[in-house]
Amino acid sequence: MGVFGELYTFERCTFVYGDYSYIEEACIIPCPSDCKLSEWSNWSRCSKSCGSGVKVRSKWLREKPYNGGRPCPKLDHVNQVYEVVPCHSDCSQYIWVTEPWSVCKVTFVNMRDNCGEGVQTRKVRCMQNTADGPSDHVEDYLCDPEEMPLGSRECKLPCPEDCVISEWGPWTRCTLPCNQSSFRQRSADPIRQPADEGRACPNAVEKEPCNLNKNCFHYDYNVTDWSTCQLSEKAVCGNGMKTRMLDCVRSDGKSVNLKYCEEDAQCGEGTRTRNISCVVSDGSADDFSKVVDEEFCTDIEPIIDGIKKMVLEETCTQPCPGDCYLKDWSSWSLCQLTCVNGEDLGFGGIQVRSRAVIIQELENQHLCPEQMLETKSCDDGQCYEYKWMASAWKGSSRTVWCQRSDGVNVTGGCLVVRQPDADRSCNPPCSQPYSYCSETRTCSCEEGYTEVMSSNGTLEQCTLIPVVVMPTVEDKRGDVKTSRAVHPTQPSSNPAGRGRTWFLQPFGPDGRLKTWVYGVAAGAFVLLIFIVSMIYLACKKPKKPQRRQNNRLKPLTLAYDGDADM
Repeated sequence: MGVFGELYTFERCTFVYGDYSYIEEACIIPCPSDCKLSEWSNWSRCSKSCGSGVKVRSKWLREKPYNGGRPCPKLDHVNQVYEVVPCHSDCSQYIWVTEPWSVCKVTFVNMRDNCGEGVQTRKVRCMQNTADGPSDHVEDYLCDPEEMPLGSRECKLPCPEDCVISEWGPWTRCTLPCNQSSFRQRSADPIRQPADEGRACPNAVEKEPCNLNKNCFHYDYNVTDWSTCQLSEKAVCGNGMKTRMLDCVRSDGKSVNLKYCEEDAQCGEGTRTRNISCVVSDGSADDFSKVVDEEFCTDIEPIIDGIKKMVLEETCTQPCPGDCYLKDWSSWSLCQLTCVNGEDLGFGGIQVRSRAVIIQELENQHLCPEQMLETKSCDDGQCYEYKWMASAWKGSSRTVWCQRSDGVNVTGGCLVVRQPDADRSCNPPCSQPYSYCSETRTCSCEEGYTEVMSSNGTLEQCTLIPVVVMPTVEDKRGDVKTSRAVHPTQPSSNPAGRGRTWFLQPFGPDGRLKTWVYGVAAGAFVLLIFIVSMIYLACKKPKKPQRRQNNRLKPLTLAYDGDADM
């Protein structure tokens, strides 16, 4: 039968089919919504106009997650997330450019000769530097304000009879290291000699001491901090890349052009060279070789230590602070066979060499390669055994090394899991009175003292143990005395053979009573009950026996019943 009735109430529908009906109502299961952020903003300007700085860009929160959507990254107090990367501004990109000094405008005028002291001025502008020289005028903040030249100065307009000298030349460079024992100087040249009554020429040389961070500087390479993790363009999580930059820093903390560090470079890429000379020697150990003219060696093939091809120049690297680098390859090891119980298994031998990685900063460890190993096969090896050796303890430390069966100390070969401890110092140290560091690297108490432990398992104090002297049968004395309670560690004064001293230590290392103490207490309690019971039974009055009844024997009477058998 088809539908013959249909009702609607808002979003609820009632459907009737024959003898039954059902109701439908609209419902919503919300979908999860992830955290939504804006697009990245533009990168900010580099924080430093000269040297290494940082630049920043940000995203801000648009919509919080709900219904189990992916959460937002860590936001700051204004609901933004930042990305910071290092940046470098060429220190010669913007430079100060000065115009010539104006004529000296005299303020204190000698009216007769129109000469005296005055002021000079000039224009100073910040300009963009190009390969062809300064080009466009830019804002002054792009140039280093500390390097801005003077725009005015005092001057003297010489009178006709006075000496005239040139402008001061540049200061000479201070020798390193900077200290006041060295000086720098500058000079000027006389242009006109004074007349008879004119002012004489001043000293044409000026000197001043070299003061660190005033007129003398040291320069060192520095590695900037790591940037934040930078992902690919559309990624919101996963693997990324962090970067940092090499910077040249002046001794006063200012970033400068890398050329200053290159002039005083103590690390980085470089070149090392060596010379080959023609020498003569008589071959004796006492004869030092003497360098002679190379023409004496023209017929001699240059060979040093059996090597014909000699490199006289090669690149080299001196690591800078923070870098990680590989050392030179070690020598090849002896040929090691594959052996079991000192017998060769016939798999051939192997030689190994390695080059270690020097990590100067642990934070760079993930950027450094692991120790590099090289192997090669060989067939002239021997079977060796390796065992750990250890020196005697000196305090809480000793030397541990691996020794080969031929007596050579080696690195590697011994099983690491069997390496003995080289240090047995306790952490924290055993500072309590009468305590010491045991071989298990835990704090224990000296003989005669018991350990009282804290709740976290560390030694809290060492408590004196009362020591009881238990005499043997041979000892005629019947009493049991406590002795050595004041000085428990002193030897017993009993003669040899008279008796034995037993040390009863009721407390364990954790400060609690030992199990045997409870056993002794229980046994003593049972014994006490037994003794009390026996005393009770012994002292109890016995009951009086009951009187016997005085039953006399009655006479036996026989009666005949007339039976024929009787």
